[in-house]
Parts: sequence; structure tokens; C-alpha cells
Amino acid sequence: MKSEYSIENASNEKKIKAVFLPKFVYENPYISQLINNLKELDIKLVLPSSSSSTTFFLPLVIFHEKANFVHFHWLHPFFLDKNKFVNIAKLIIIIIQLVILKIINIKIIWTIHNLKNHENKNLIFERICSIVVAELSDAIITHCRVAKEEAIKEFFIRNKNKVFVIPHGNYIDSYENKIEKSLARKRLGLKDSNLVFLFFGAIRPYKGVFELIDTFNQIHGEKIELVIAGRVHNDSKEMTELLKEKIANDQRIKFFPGFIPTDEVEIYMNACDAAIFPYRDILTSGAVLLAMSFGRACIAPCKGCIGEVLDNVGAFLYEVDDDNGLMKAIQSAVERQHELPLMGRHNLQLAQKYNWKYIAEMTADVYRYCLKSSQE
Repeated sequence: MKSEYSIENASNEKKIKAVFLPKFVYENPYISQLINNLKELDIKLVLPSSSSSTTFFLPLVIFHEKANFVHFHWLHPFFLDKNKFVNIAKLIIIIIQLVILKIINIKIIWTIHNLKNHENKNLIFERICSIVVAELSDAIITHCRVAKEEAIKEFFIRNKNKVFVIPHGNYIDSYENKIEKSLARKRLGLKDSNLVFLFFGAIRPYKGVFELIDTFNQIHGEKIELVIAGRVHNDSKEMTELLKEKIANDQRIKFFPGFIPTDEVEIYMNACDAAIFPYRDILTSGAVLLAMSFGRACIAPCKGCIGEVLDNVGAFLYEVDDDNGLMKAIQSAVERQHELPLMGRHNLQLAQKYNWKYIAEMTADVYRYCLKSSQE
């Protein structure tokens, strides 16, 4: 990893305590890995215990935990209510609390994972909050240089020096990875001799799964298969049925709907030869790091952080604006299928550089840098 991600001469004398916001309603390996590795650096991380303490976070920060930092991740969970007046009230409450934090010198950190929520819900509230948080933050973290430049432009960030690049960590230690390919394929009803592609993860419109199916239908060959595995967003029955209808005429496509338990992730990853990410719009992709962590070749658009994480040695990259880009990438993978294991090993080597100990150290450096700056 290049040293540009490090912050030099940061003071480490002061004990650090940070509150992570908002409350995370599902298990997220990114958050758990970051917290566990920051703890190894003697930094205490606190998560709110309820949704109410997510919106009214000031008492937790000041009176209960007496934190040095409030570290925001995703902002859209603050504005999930269908009632716009409730969301207006929440926005006002959050902004008031942010101003109070600035007045009493509690540092504000914001990690920008996405420029907006994937479902495009309540965007006006999220955008206003994002611009305010960007202005009031003492430091902003993005996962790549492209994301940094896009965030600066999107949120009108005047002080570019407070935006730091810290890569997304890998998932090598987050999941079991022991099952052999032949056994994994047997569990999923796949043939050992076939070339298997995998679409894995939450199924949302922006991820392009319908376009993937249409494209795969045009790829000829009886010895190739596509596995689609993941929970349809909001458990939409309409979307699930539509997916089933689209794959009904192609026996080469297998659909495994529903949330994939942690102990089954290795089955899907080790059963495939390459993972496909037909995203139409993306800034940061943890799913790409997941596939790399399992040593899988990838097919993905050269957009957002993907182009900085993957390279042409381990992936078939294409331009998202190329209508035939996904088709050509899949066809290239079919033609060069004998190279896929080597490409996967290359991706694993790349993923190993994004270890969480190093990610935590860089995050801690941002904390220390902010504390040091306030003392000068």
C-alpha cells in the first residue's frame, strides 16, 4: 500500500473515544472489522443502543460517553420515515446537534461510502444533511481518489485538505473459506465441468441484475452457468417473481433468493469461477472486495472505486456507458476461462494489502490528526 494514505506526525498521546452513527440495523462486516481493529489500538468505539439515540445522539456523546469524536457513516438511515414533516424535524434536530458539537469542540468525522442512498429515497433530506455534515466535519474519509474528487464536487467541500483516502478493507477474515469447489458446486446443483459466473449480494435495481440476465441470455454455450444469489430488496414479491420469469427460459441460470447466512457465503464464492458486478451506478463496492478476498476473477464496470481496486490482470473491466461492455466482458471471460484461476489469485494478493489492521491504523491517524490540529 502506498504511503499517501498515511498521515504523518500525528499525535497519539490522548485517549480516544468515538461514537459511530447511525445505529446499524444489520450485521455489517465493515463496521465490525473496523471497530474490532480500532479497539486493538486502544480506541473505544460506541454504537447507539436504539434508533431514538441515533437521531438524538447528543446526550450519548456528551453525558454518557463523553466522546472525542462522532463518526458518521451512512446518513440516509436518519431519513427513512415516509412522513416528510418527520424527516424535516429530524434534519433540523441533527443540524442543531452538529452545531453544538462544533461549539463544544467534539470532532466530527464522516466516511462517505456513497454519494446517495441506493434506493433514491428522501434524497432532498439526505443531500441537505450531507452538505451540512461535509461543511462541519473536521475530517472526511473516502475509499479512493475518484471518490474523493466526486465528494468534493458533489458536496461543495471547500477545504480539500480535510478529505482523506482510506481504502475499503478486505473480507479475508470475515468468512469461512474452507469448502472445496466440487463440494460447493454439489451443494448448489452445479456441474463440475461448467464455467460458473456469480452475481452475489442484495438485489437492488441499480445493480443491473435484469440487464445481466438479458446479456447472459445472448451468450451461447451449454457449459456455462450463472448463479444469482441474494435477498431481493425489501423482500419485494413483485421483483422476485419478475426475476423468476426472466430466467424461466434459460436453464443455465440458477436463482437462490433470500438472505445468505454468513456460514454459507463460502459456498457461493467457491462454487464460481468469476464474480460479475453489472452495476449501473456505484461509488464504493464491498462486494468486489468480498470476491477478491475469496480469490475470484471479476467482471465489473470501471466506475467509482472499482477501477482503483481492480486491474486488468485480475478483472474484465468495461465502461459503464458502453451498451455492449458487459457482453464483451463476459465473452472475454468465456474465451479466456483457463486464465481465471490465475486472475483470482492475483485479486487475492491485491485484497491482502487492504488488511483491517492497516485500515484501522489509518483511521486512528485521522482521529489523532484532528485532535492535534485543535491543540495548535
